[in-house]
Amino acid sequence: MPRKSFKDNPALAYIGKVQVSEPPEAPEVPVPPDGDGTEAKHYRINLKLRPEYREYLENASWRSRKSITQYINDLIAADREANHI
Repeated sequence: MPRKSFKDNPALAYIGKVQVSEPPEAPEVPVPPDGDGTEAKHYRINLKLRPEYREYLENASWRSRKSITQYINDLIAADREANHI
């Protein structure tokens, strides 16, 4: 039985002609400025809360019509203001 040759195979000829181009660069996403006009910088934190604190946080933020993140930010701002920091 003769050996099969792939030299004249049209499928392989097509594959050999395909040029791989680099993917386009992703556009740079601008960072929205803070209230003072500087670039916004954020700090992420992972909290492990007691179940009753989680429930309270969800309810309190919902009552004040804020996200949990905004509610916590407002709590920290009020604490800083109260302690004159």
